[in-house]
Amino acid sequence: MGALKENDLTTSGFCFACGARNIYGLRMRVGYEEGAAVCRLNLGRQYQGWDNIAHGGVVSTVLDEIMAYAVINYVGQGLTTRMEITYRKAVPLGAPLKAVGLVTGQRNRMATAEGKLYLAGDGALLAEATSRWIIKLGPDGKPLDGTPWLDAQR
Repeated sequence: MGALKENDLTTSGFCFACGARNIYGLRMRVGYEEGAAVCRLNLGRQYQGWDNIAHGGVVSTVLDEIMAYAVINYVGQGLTTRMEITYRKAVPLGAPLKAVGLVTGQRNRMATAEGKLYLAGDGALLAEATSRWIIKLGPDGKPLDGTPWLDAQR
């Protein structure tokens, strides 16, 4: 927790998941619907594991990022401390996908979230995750607003 207290959470736009300046990244664009973070995306061949299937690490990244957007928008700046993923079905490349992140709880400096990745066409659940977060507090002891961080990613 010392590093979180001593260091600002800043961005240069090179985040692998959502950074607009990272030509190798996913360039996720996240919006908000009904209290959840939502992203519609397609994963190209550069994110392949086995033939025509997205690499599990990339799927994990999508889920971590969608939960991050939910936590940062609805609670404040924070970092993932734990994440558990269940892969339900192979994630196809080139298919429209929908990622949804939701804050499920908050107590003091901790928050919990869940993320789900669906096949956009038929709504089939492909993967899901739960996570715990440590929240960065400001000098007043309250969570730091995540809005400036989110705005910098766009």
